[in-house]
Amino acid sequence: MYADTHLTYAGDCVDNLQLYLNRDLDNVHDWLRANKLTLNMTKTEFMLIGSRQRLSTLTDSPTITINDNPVSQVTTAKSLGVTLDNKLDWSSYIGKLTKTVASGIGAIKRIRHLVRQASLHLIHQALIQPHFDYCNIVWGNCGMTLQNKIQKVQNRAARVLTYSSYDAYAGDLFELLGRKNLAFQLQIQRATMVYKSLHGLAPDYLCSKFERRVLRGTLRISSMFHCRKQTIIRIALAIVAPPFGTVFLVT
Repeated sequence: MYADTHLTYAGDCVDNLQLYLNRDLDNVHDWLRANKLTLNMTKTEFMLIGSRQRLSTLTDSPTITINDNPVSQVTTAKSLGVTLDNKLDWSSYIGKLTKTVASGIGAIKRIRHLVRQASLHLIHQALIQPHFDYCNIVWGNCGMTLQNKIQKVQNRAARVLTYSSYDAYAGDLFELLGRKNLAFQLQIQRATMVYKSLHGLAPDYLCSKFERRVLRGTLRISSMFHCRKQTIIRIALAIVAPPFGTVFLVT
């Protein structure tokens, strides 16, 4: 039997994070030994996550150990199929996503003359669309450069499905296919998340991040939904450790 998990730690300095994390990892080791379980150290890792500027100010990396065995440091780690990088700019994940989608588009292009159009659309829904949908509420906040990179792949898929030339306007093709572009899909996902959070349909930890505010003006009374300030977190440090877990240290 195998199990993966992750730990998240927050602090103001690396020394404190190192102290608290190593102490807790010692407790984890004692619990594993008491329950006759083994930790796979070769797959246990940690990762510092933060802005490029904040990481550049660090002079030393923390020393993380389990039973006096050092835990290796990495710059990327996969959690539930999503690749996290140490700057949280999603470049690693989106790079892999575009390669996977491009491979699927190539497969569709090779077989499209052998199947009916309806079957071709079903194949697209099975091979391509899930990659655009999975966890896009998380990686969808990437920069415009990366969003444009994904959009180009989505445009290519639309041209293959419609047998269009490489320079055909993608907007018309999406309308023909009855689909929306990436930016619109991301907006729908965000709106859905906010709606569920405001109406108690999301997990409690997510619902608690939103509050309803009433703005009173001289001419009208309007209602505004506000994401609580404390949920806007500047990621400074993080540690990741799969498959025992992904250990995040965040400030």
